[in-house]
Amino acid sequence: MRTPRVTGRMLIVRRIVFWLLVVIVPLMAAEMALRIIGFARPRIPMGVQNATCRASAMALNRRFATDAFTADRYLLWRLEPGTNLGGIPVSADGTLGNVAPAKKKPEGTIRVLCLGDSVSALTYRVFPDIAARLANGAQTTTTLEVINASVAGYTTEQGRRLWGRLKHLHPDVVLISYGWNDHFPALNLPDKELGARNFFAAAAHRIFNWSRLYQMAAAPAGSRWHPPPDGTTSGTLRVGPDQFAENLEALVASVRAAGAQPILATQPSNLTAANTRHLHDEGFAADENTPTALHNLYNNQVRAAATATGAMLLDVDEAFEFRDRNRLFEADGMHLSGPGHNVAARLMVGVLRHLGYLTQEEFDRIVKTARYDTTASDKPLAAWTVADARLETTVGADTAVSVIAKNAGNTTWLRHHRVEEFGNRTNVDYGSVTVTGRWRTEGAATTGTAASSKLSHDLLPGESTSNTLILRAPDEPGEYLLEVGLEAAAIGPLSNLGADVTTVTVVAYPKKSSQ
Repeated sequence: MRTPRVTGRMLIVRRIVFWLLVVIVPLMAAEMALRIIGFARPRIPMGVQNATCRASAMALNRRFATDAFTADRYLLWRLEPGTNLGGIPVSADGTLGNVAPAKKKPEGTIRVLCLGDSVSALTYRVFPDIAARLANGAQTTTTLEVINASVAGYTTEQGRRLWGRLKHLHPDVVLISYGWNDHFPALNLPDKELGARNFFAAAAHRIFNWSRLYQMAAAPAGSRWHPPPDGTTSGTLRVGPDQFAENLEALVASVRAAGAQPILATQPSNLTAANTRHLHDEGFAADENTPTALHNLYNNQVRAAATATGAMLLDVDEAFEFRDRNRLFEADGMHLSGPGHNVAARLMVGVLRHLGYLTQEEFDRIVKTARYDTTASDKPLAAWTVADARLETTVGADTAVSVIAKNAGNTTWLRHHRVEEFGNRTNVDYGSVTVTGRWRTEGAATTGTAASSKLSHDLLPGESTSNTLILRAPDEPGEYLLEVGLEAAAIGPLSNLGADVTTVTVVAYPKKSSQ
């Protein structure tokens, strides 16, 4: 028999088959072995992930009455340039502010980048912005430039990814302030399992997500595989405690590698029973007892990471322990009020002094010349003088109540302040102060507004203003109590922030008979 002649083409085919077998057989064996031992990394189709990101962005837009949030393949969601979040415009690079920061830092400037969540992103004046206003208002030789890259809803996982996009700004200091969202329930998988670094990673996930080898090798967002420890809730939270600690330490290392100084910040809370019930009802907590314990755990993780890495710690939570938390927080117990942001801003300036970016002389000047106004009230204290503490009138009659209010605090009372664009709204009155009278029933909370009067001008600390309220007496005869206080537009009664009120007794007599 004649041996078949082996052609060059046949040799090429044999070599290709051989090398395919060399590669494929071990891969198939490894795939089978992983399936036999039960390995499976959590996975969700990329289409479902994209839908989750879109839904999250839409939910944030509804919650904060804006169109600023948009879905992002890698960050999950981000701020859309040219939009507006709570009166703060979004710059071209997605940070909060009118103008995107220059790539090259100006001479004589300390550049601080803030990575955070809604605590440092929401309300018209937030503490990173206030810190810059305090420092620069003192006319120090050093200009403090704060770039606020905080985004509502962000976790440390999103912070790590965002930092990679902002390294080119070459900050001197990076403030890292996360925690609340990390210990909230996972969207559908922990954050590190969601998102894709680029188009090719997303395509690979669509094609190969069924493969155990692919699952073990990498996630499309680039995170490493860490199976949740037994007996923990890591897999049910957006960022589990261990991953939270790893993310903080990784951020510190990356910030230092970029030549910047990291600062780790704790996040204070005022979690009353009503607030924890609200978090549970909103789906942010497994039960009413979970939020406080988890939040304390994550704050302790921040402290531990600062100790382990030697990073500077801005312990806002501990500093708030020694103050009246009721006036430092919004009603939800998470977000800071004007006074709360001002305290955090002063702490931030103090840390910059400790790091050597501000001299003691500059710091003293900042403290001495610090200025606040009712867009972010600090101590809006009031001292009242009433012309007549007891008024007599007839039912239904117009009655004049004259009062003198002295600004006894450190906050300028603004007569008129308007924000041109505030989320989806325009020309929003924010921080304008009125002297307001409200009827108060005995043993009950203050009820509806009886009358209000605008200030004649901005009132600086130490100045006084005289206002007259014209009110309509009640329709039923009797003795009534009128509560007179200050109210700031879009902020509410300044008594919630520590300003005193005064009261006037009004006696309404029956109308005299015409006969």
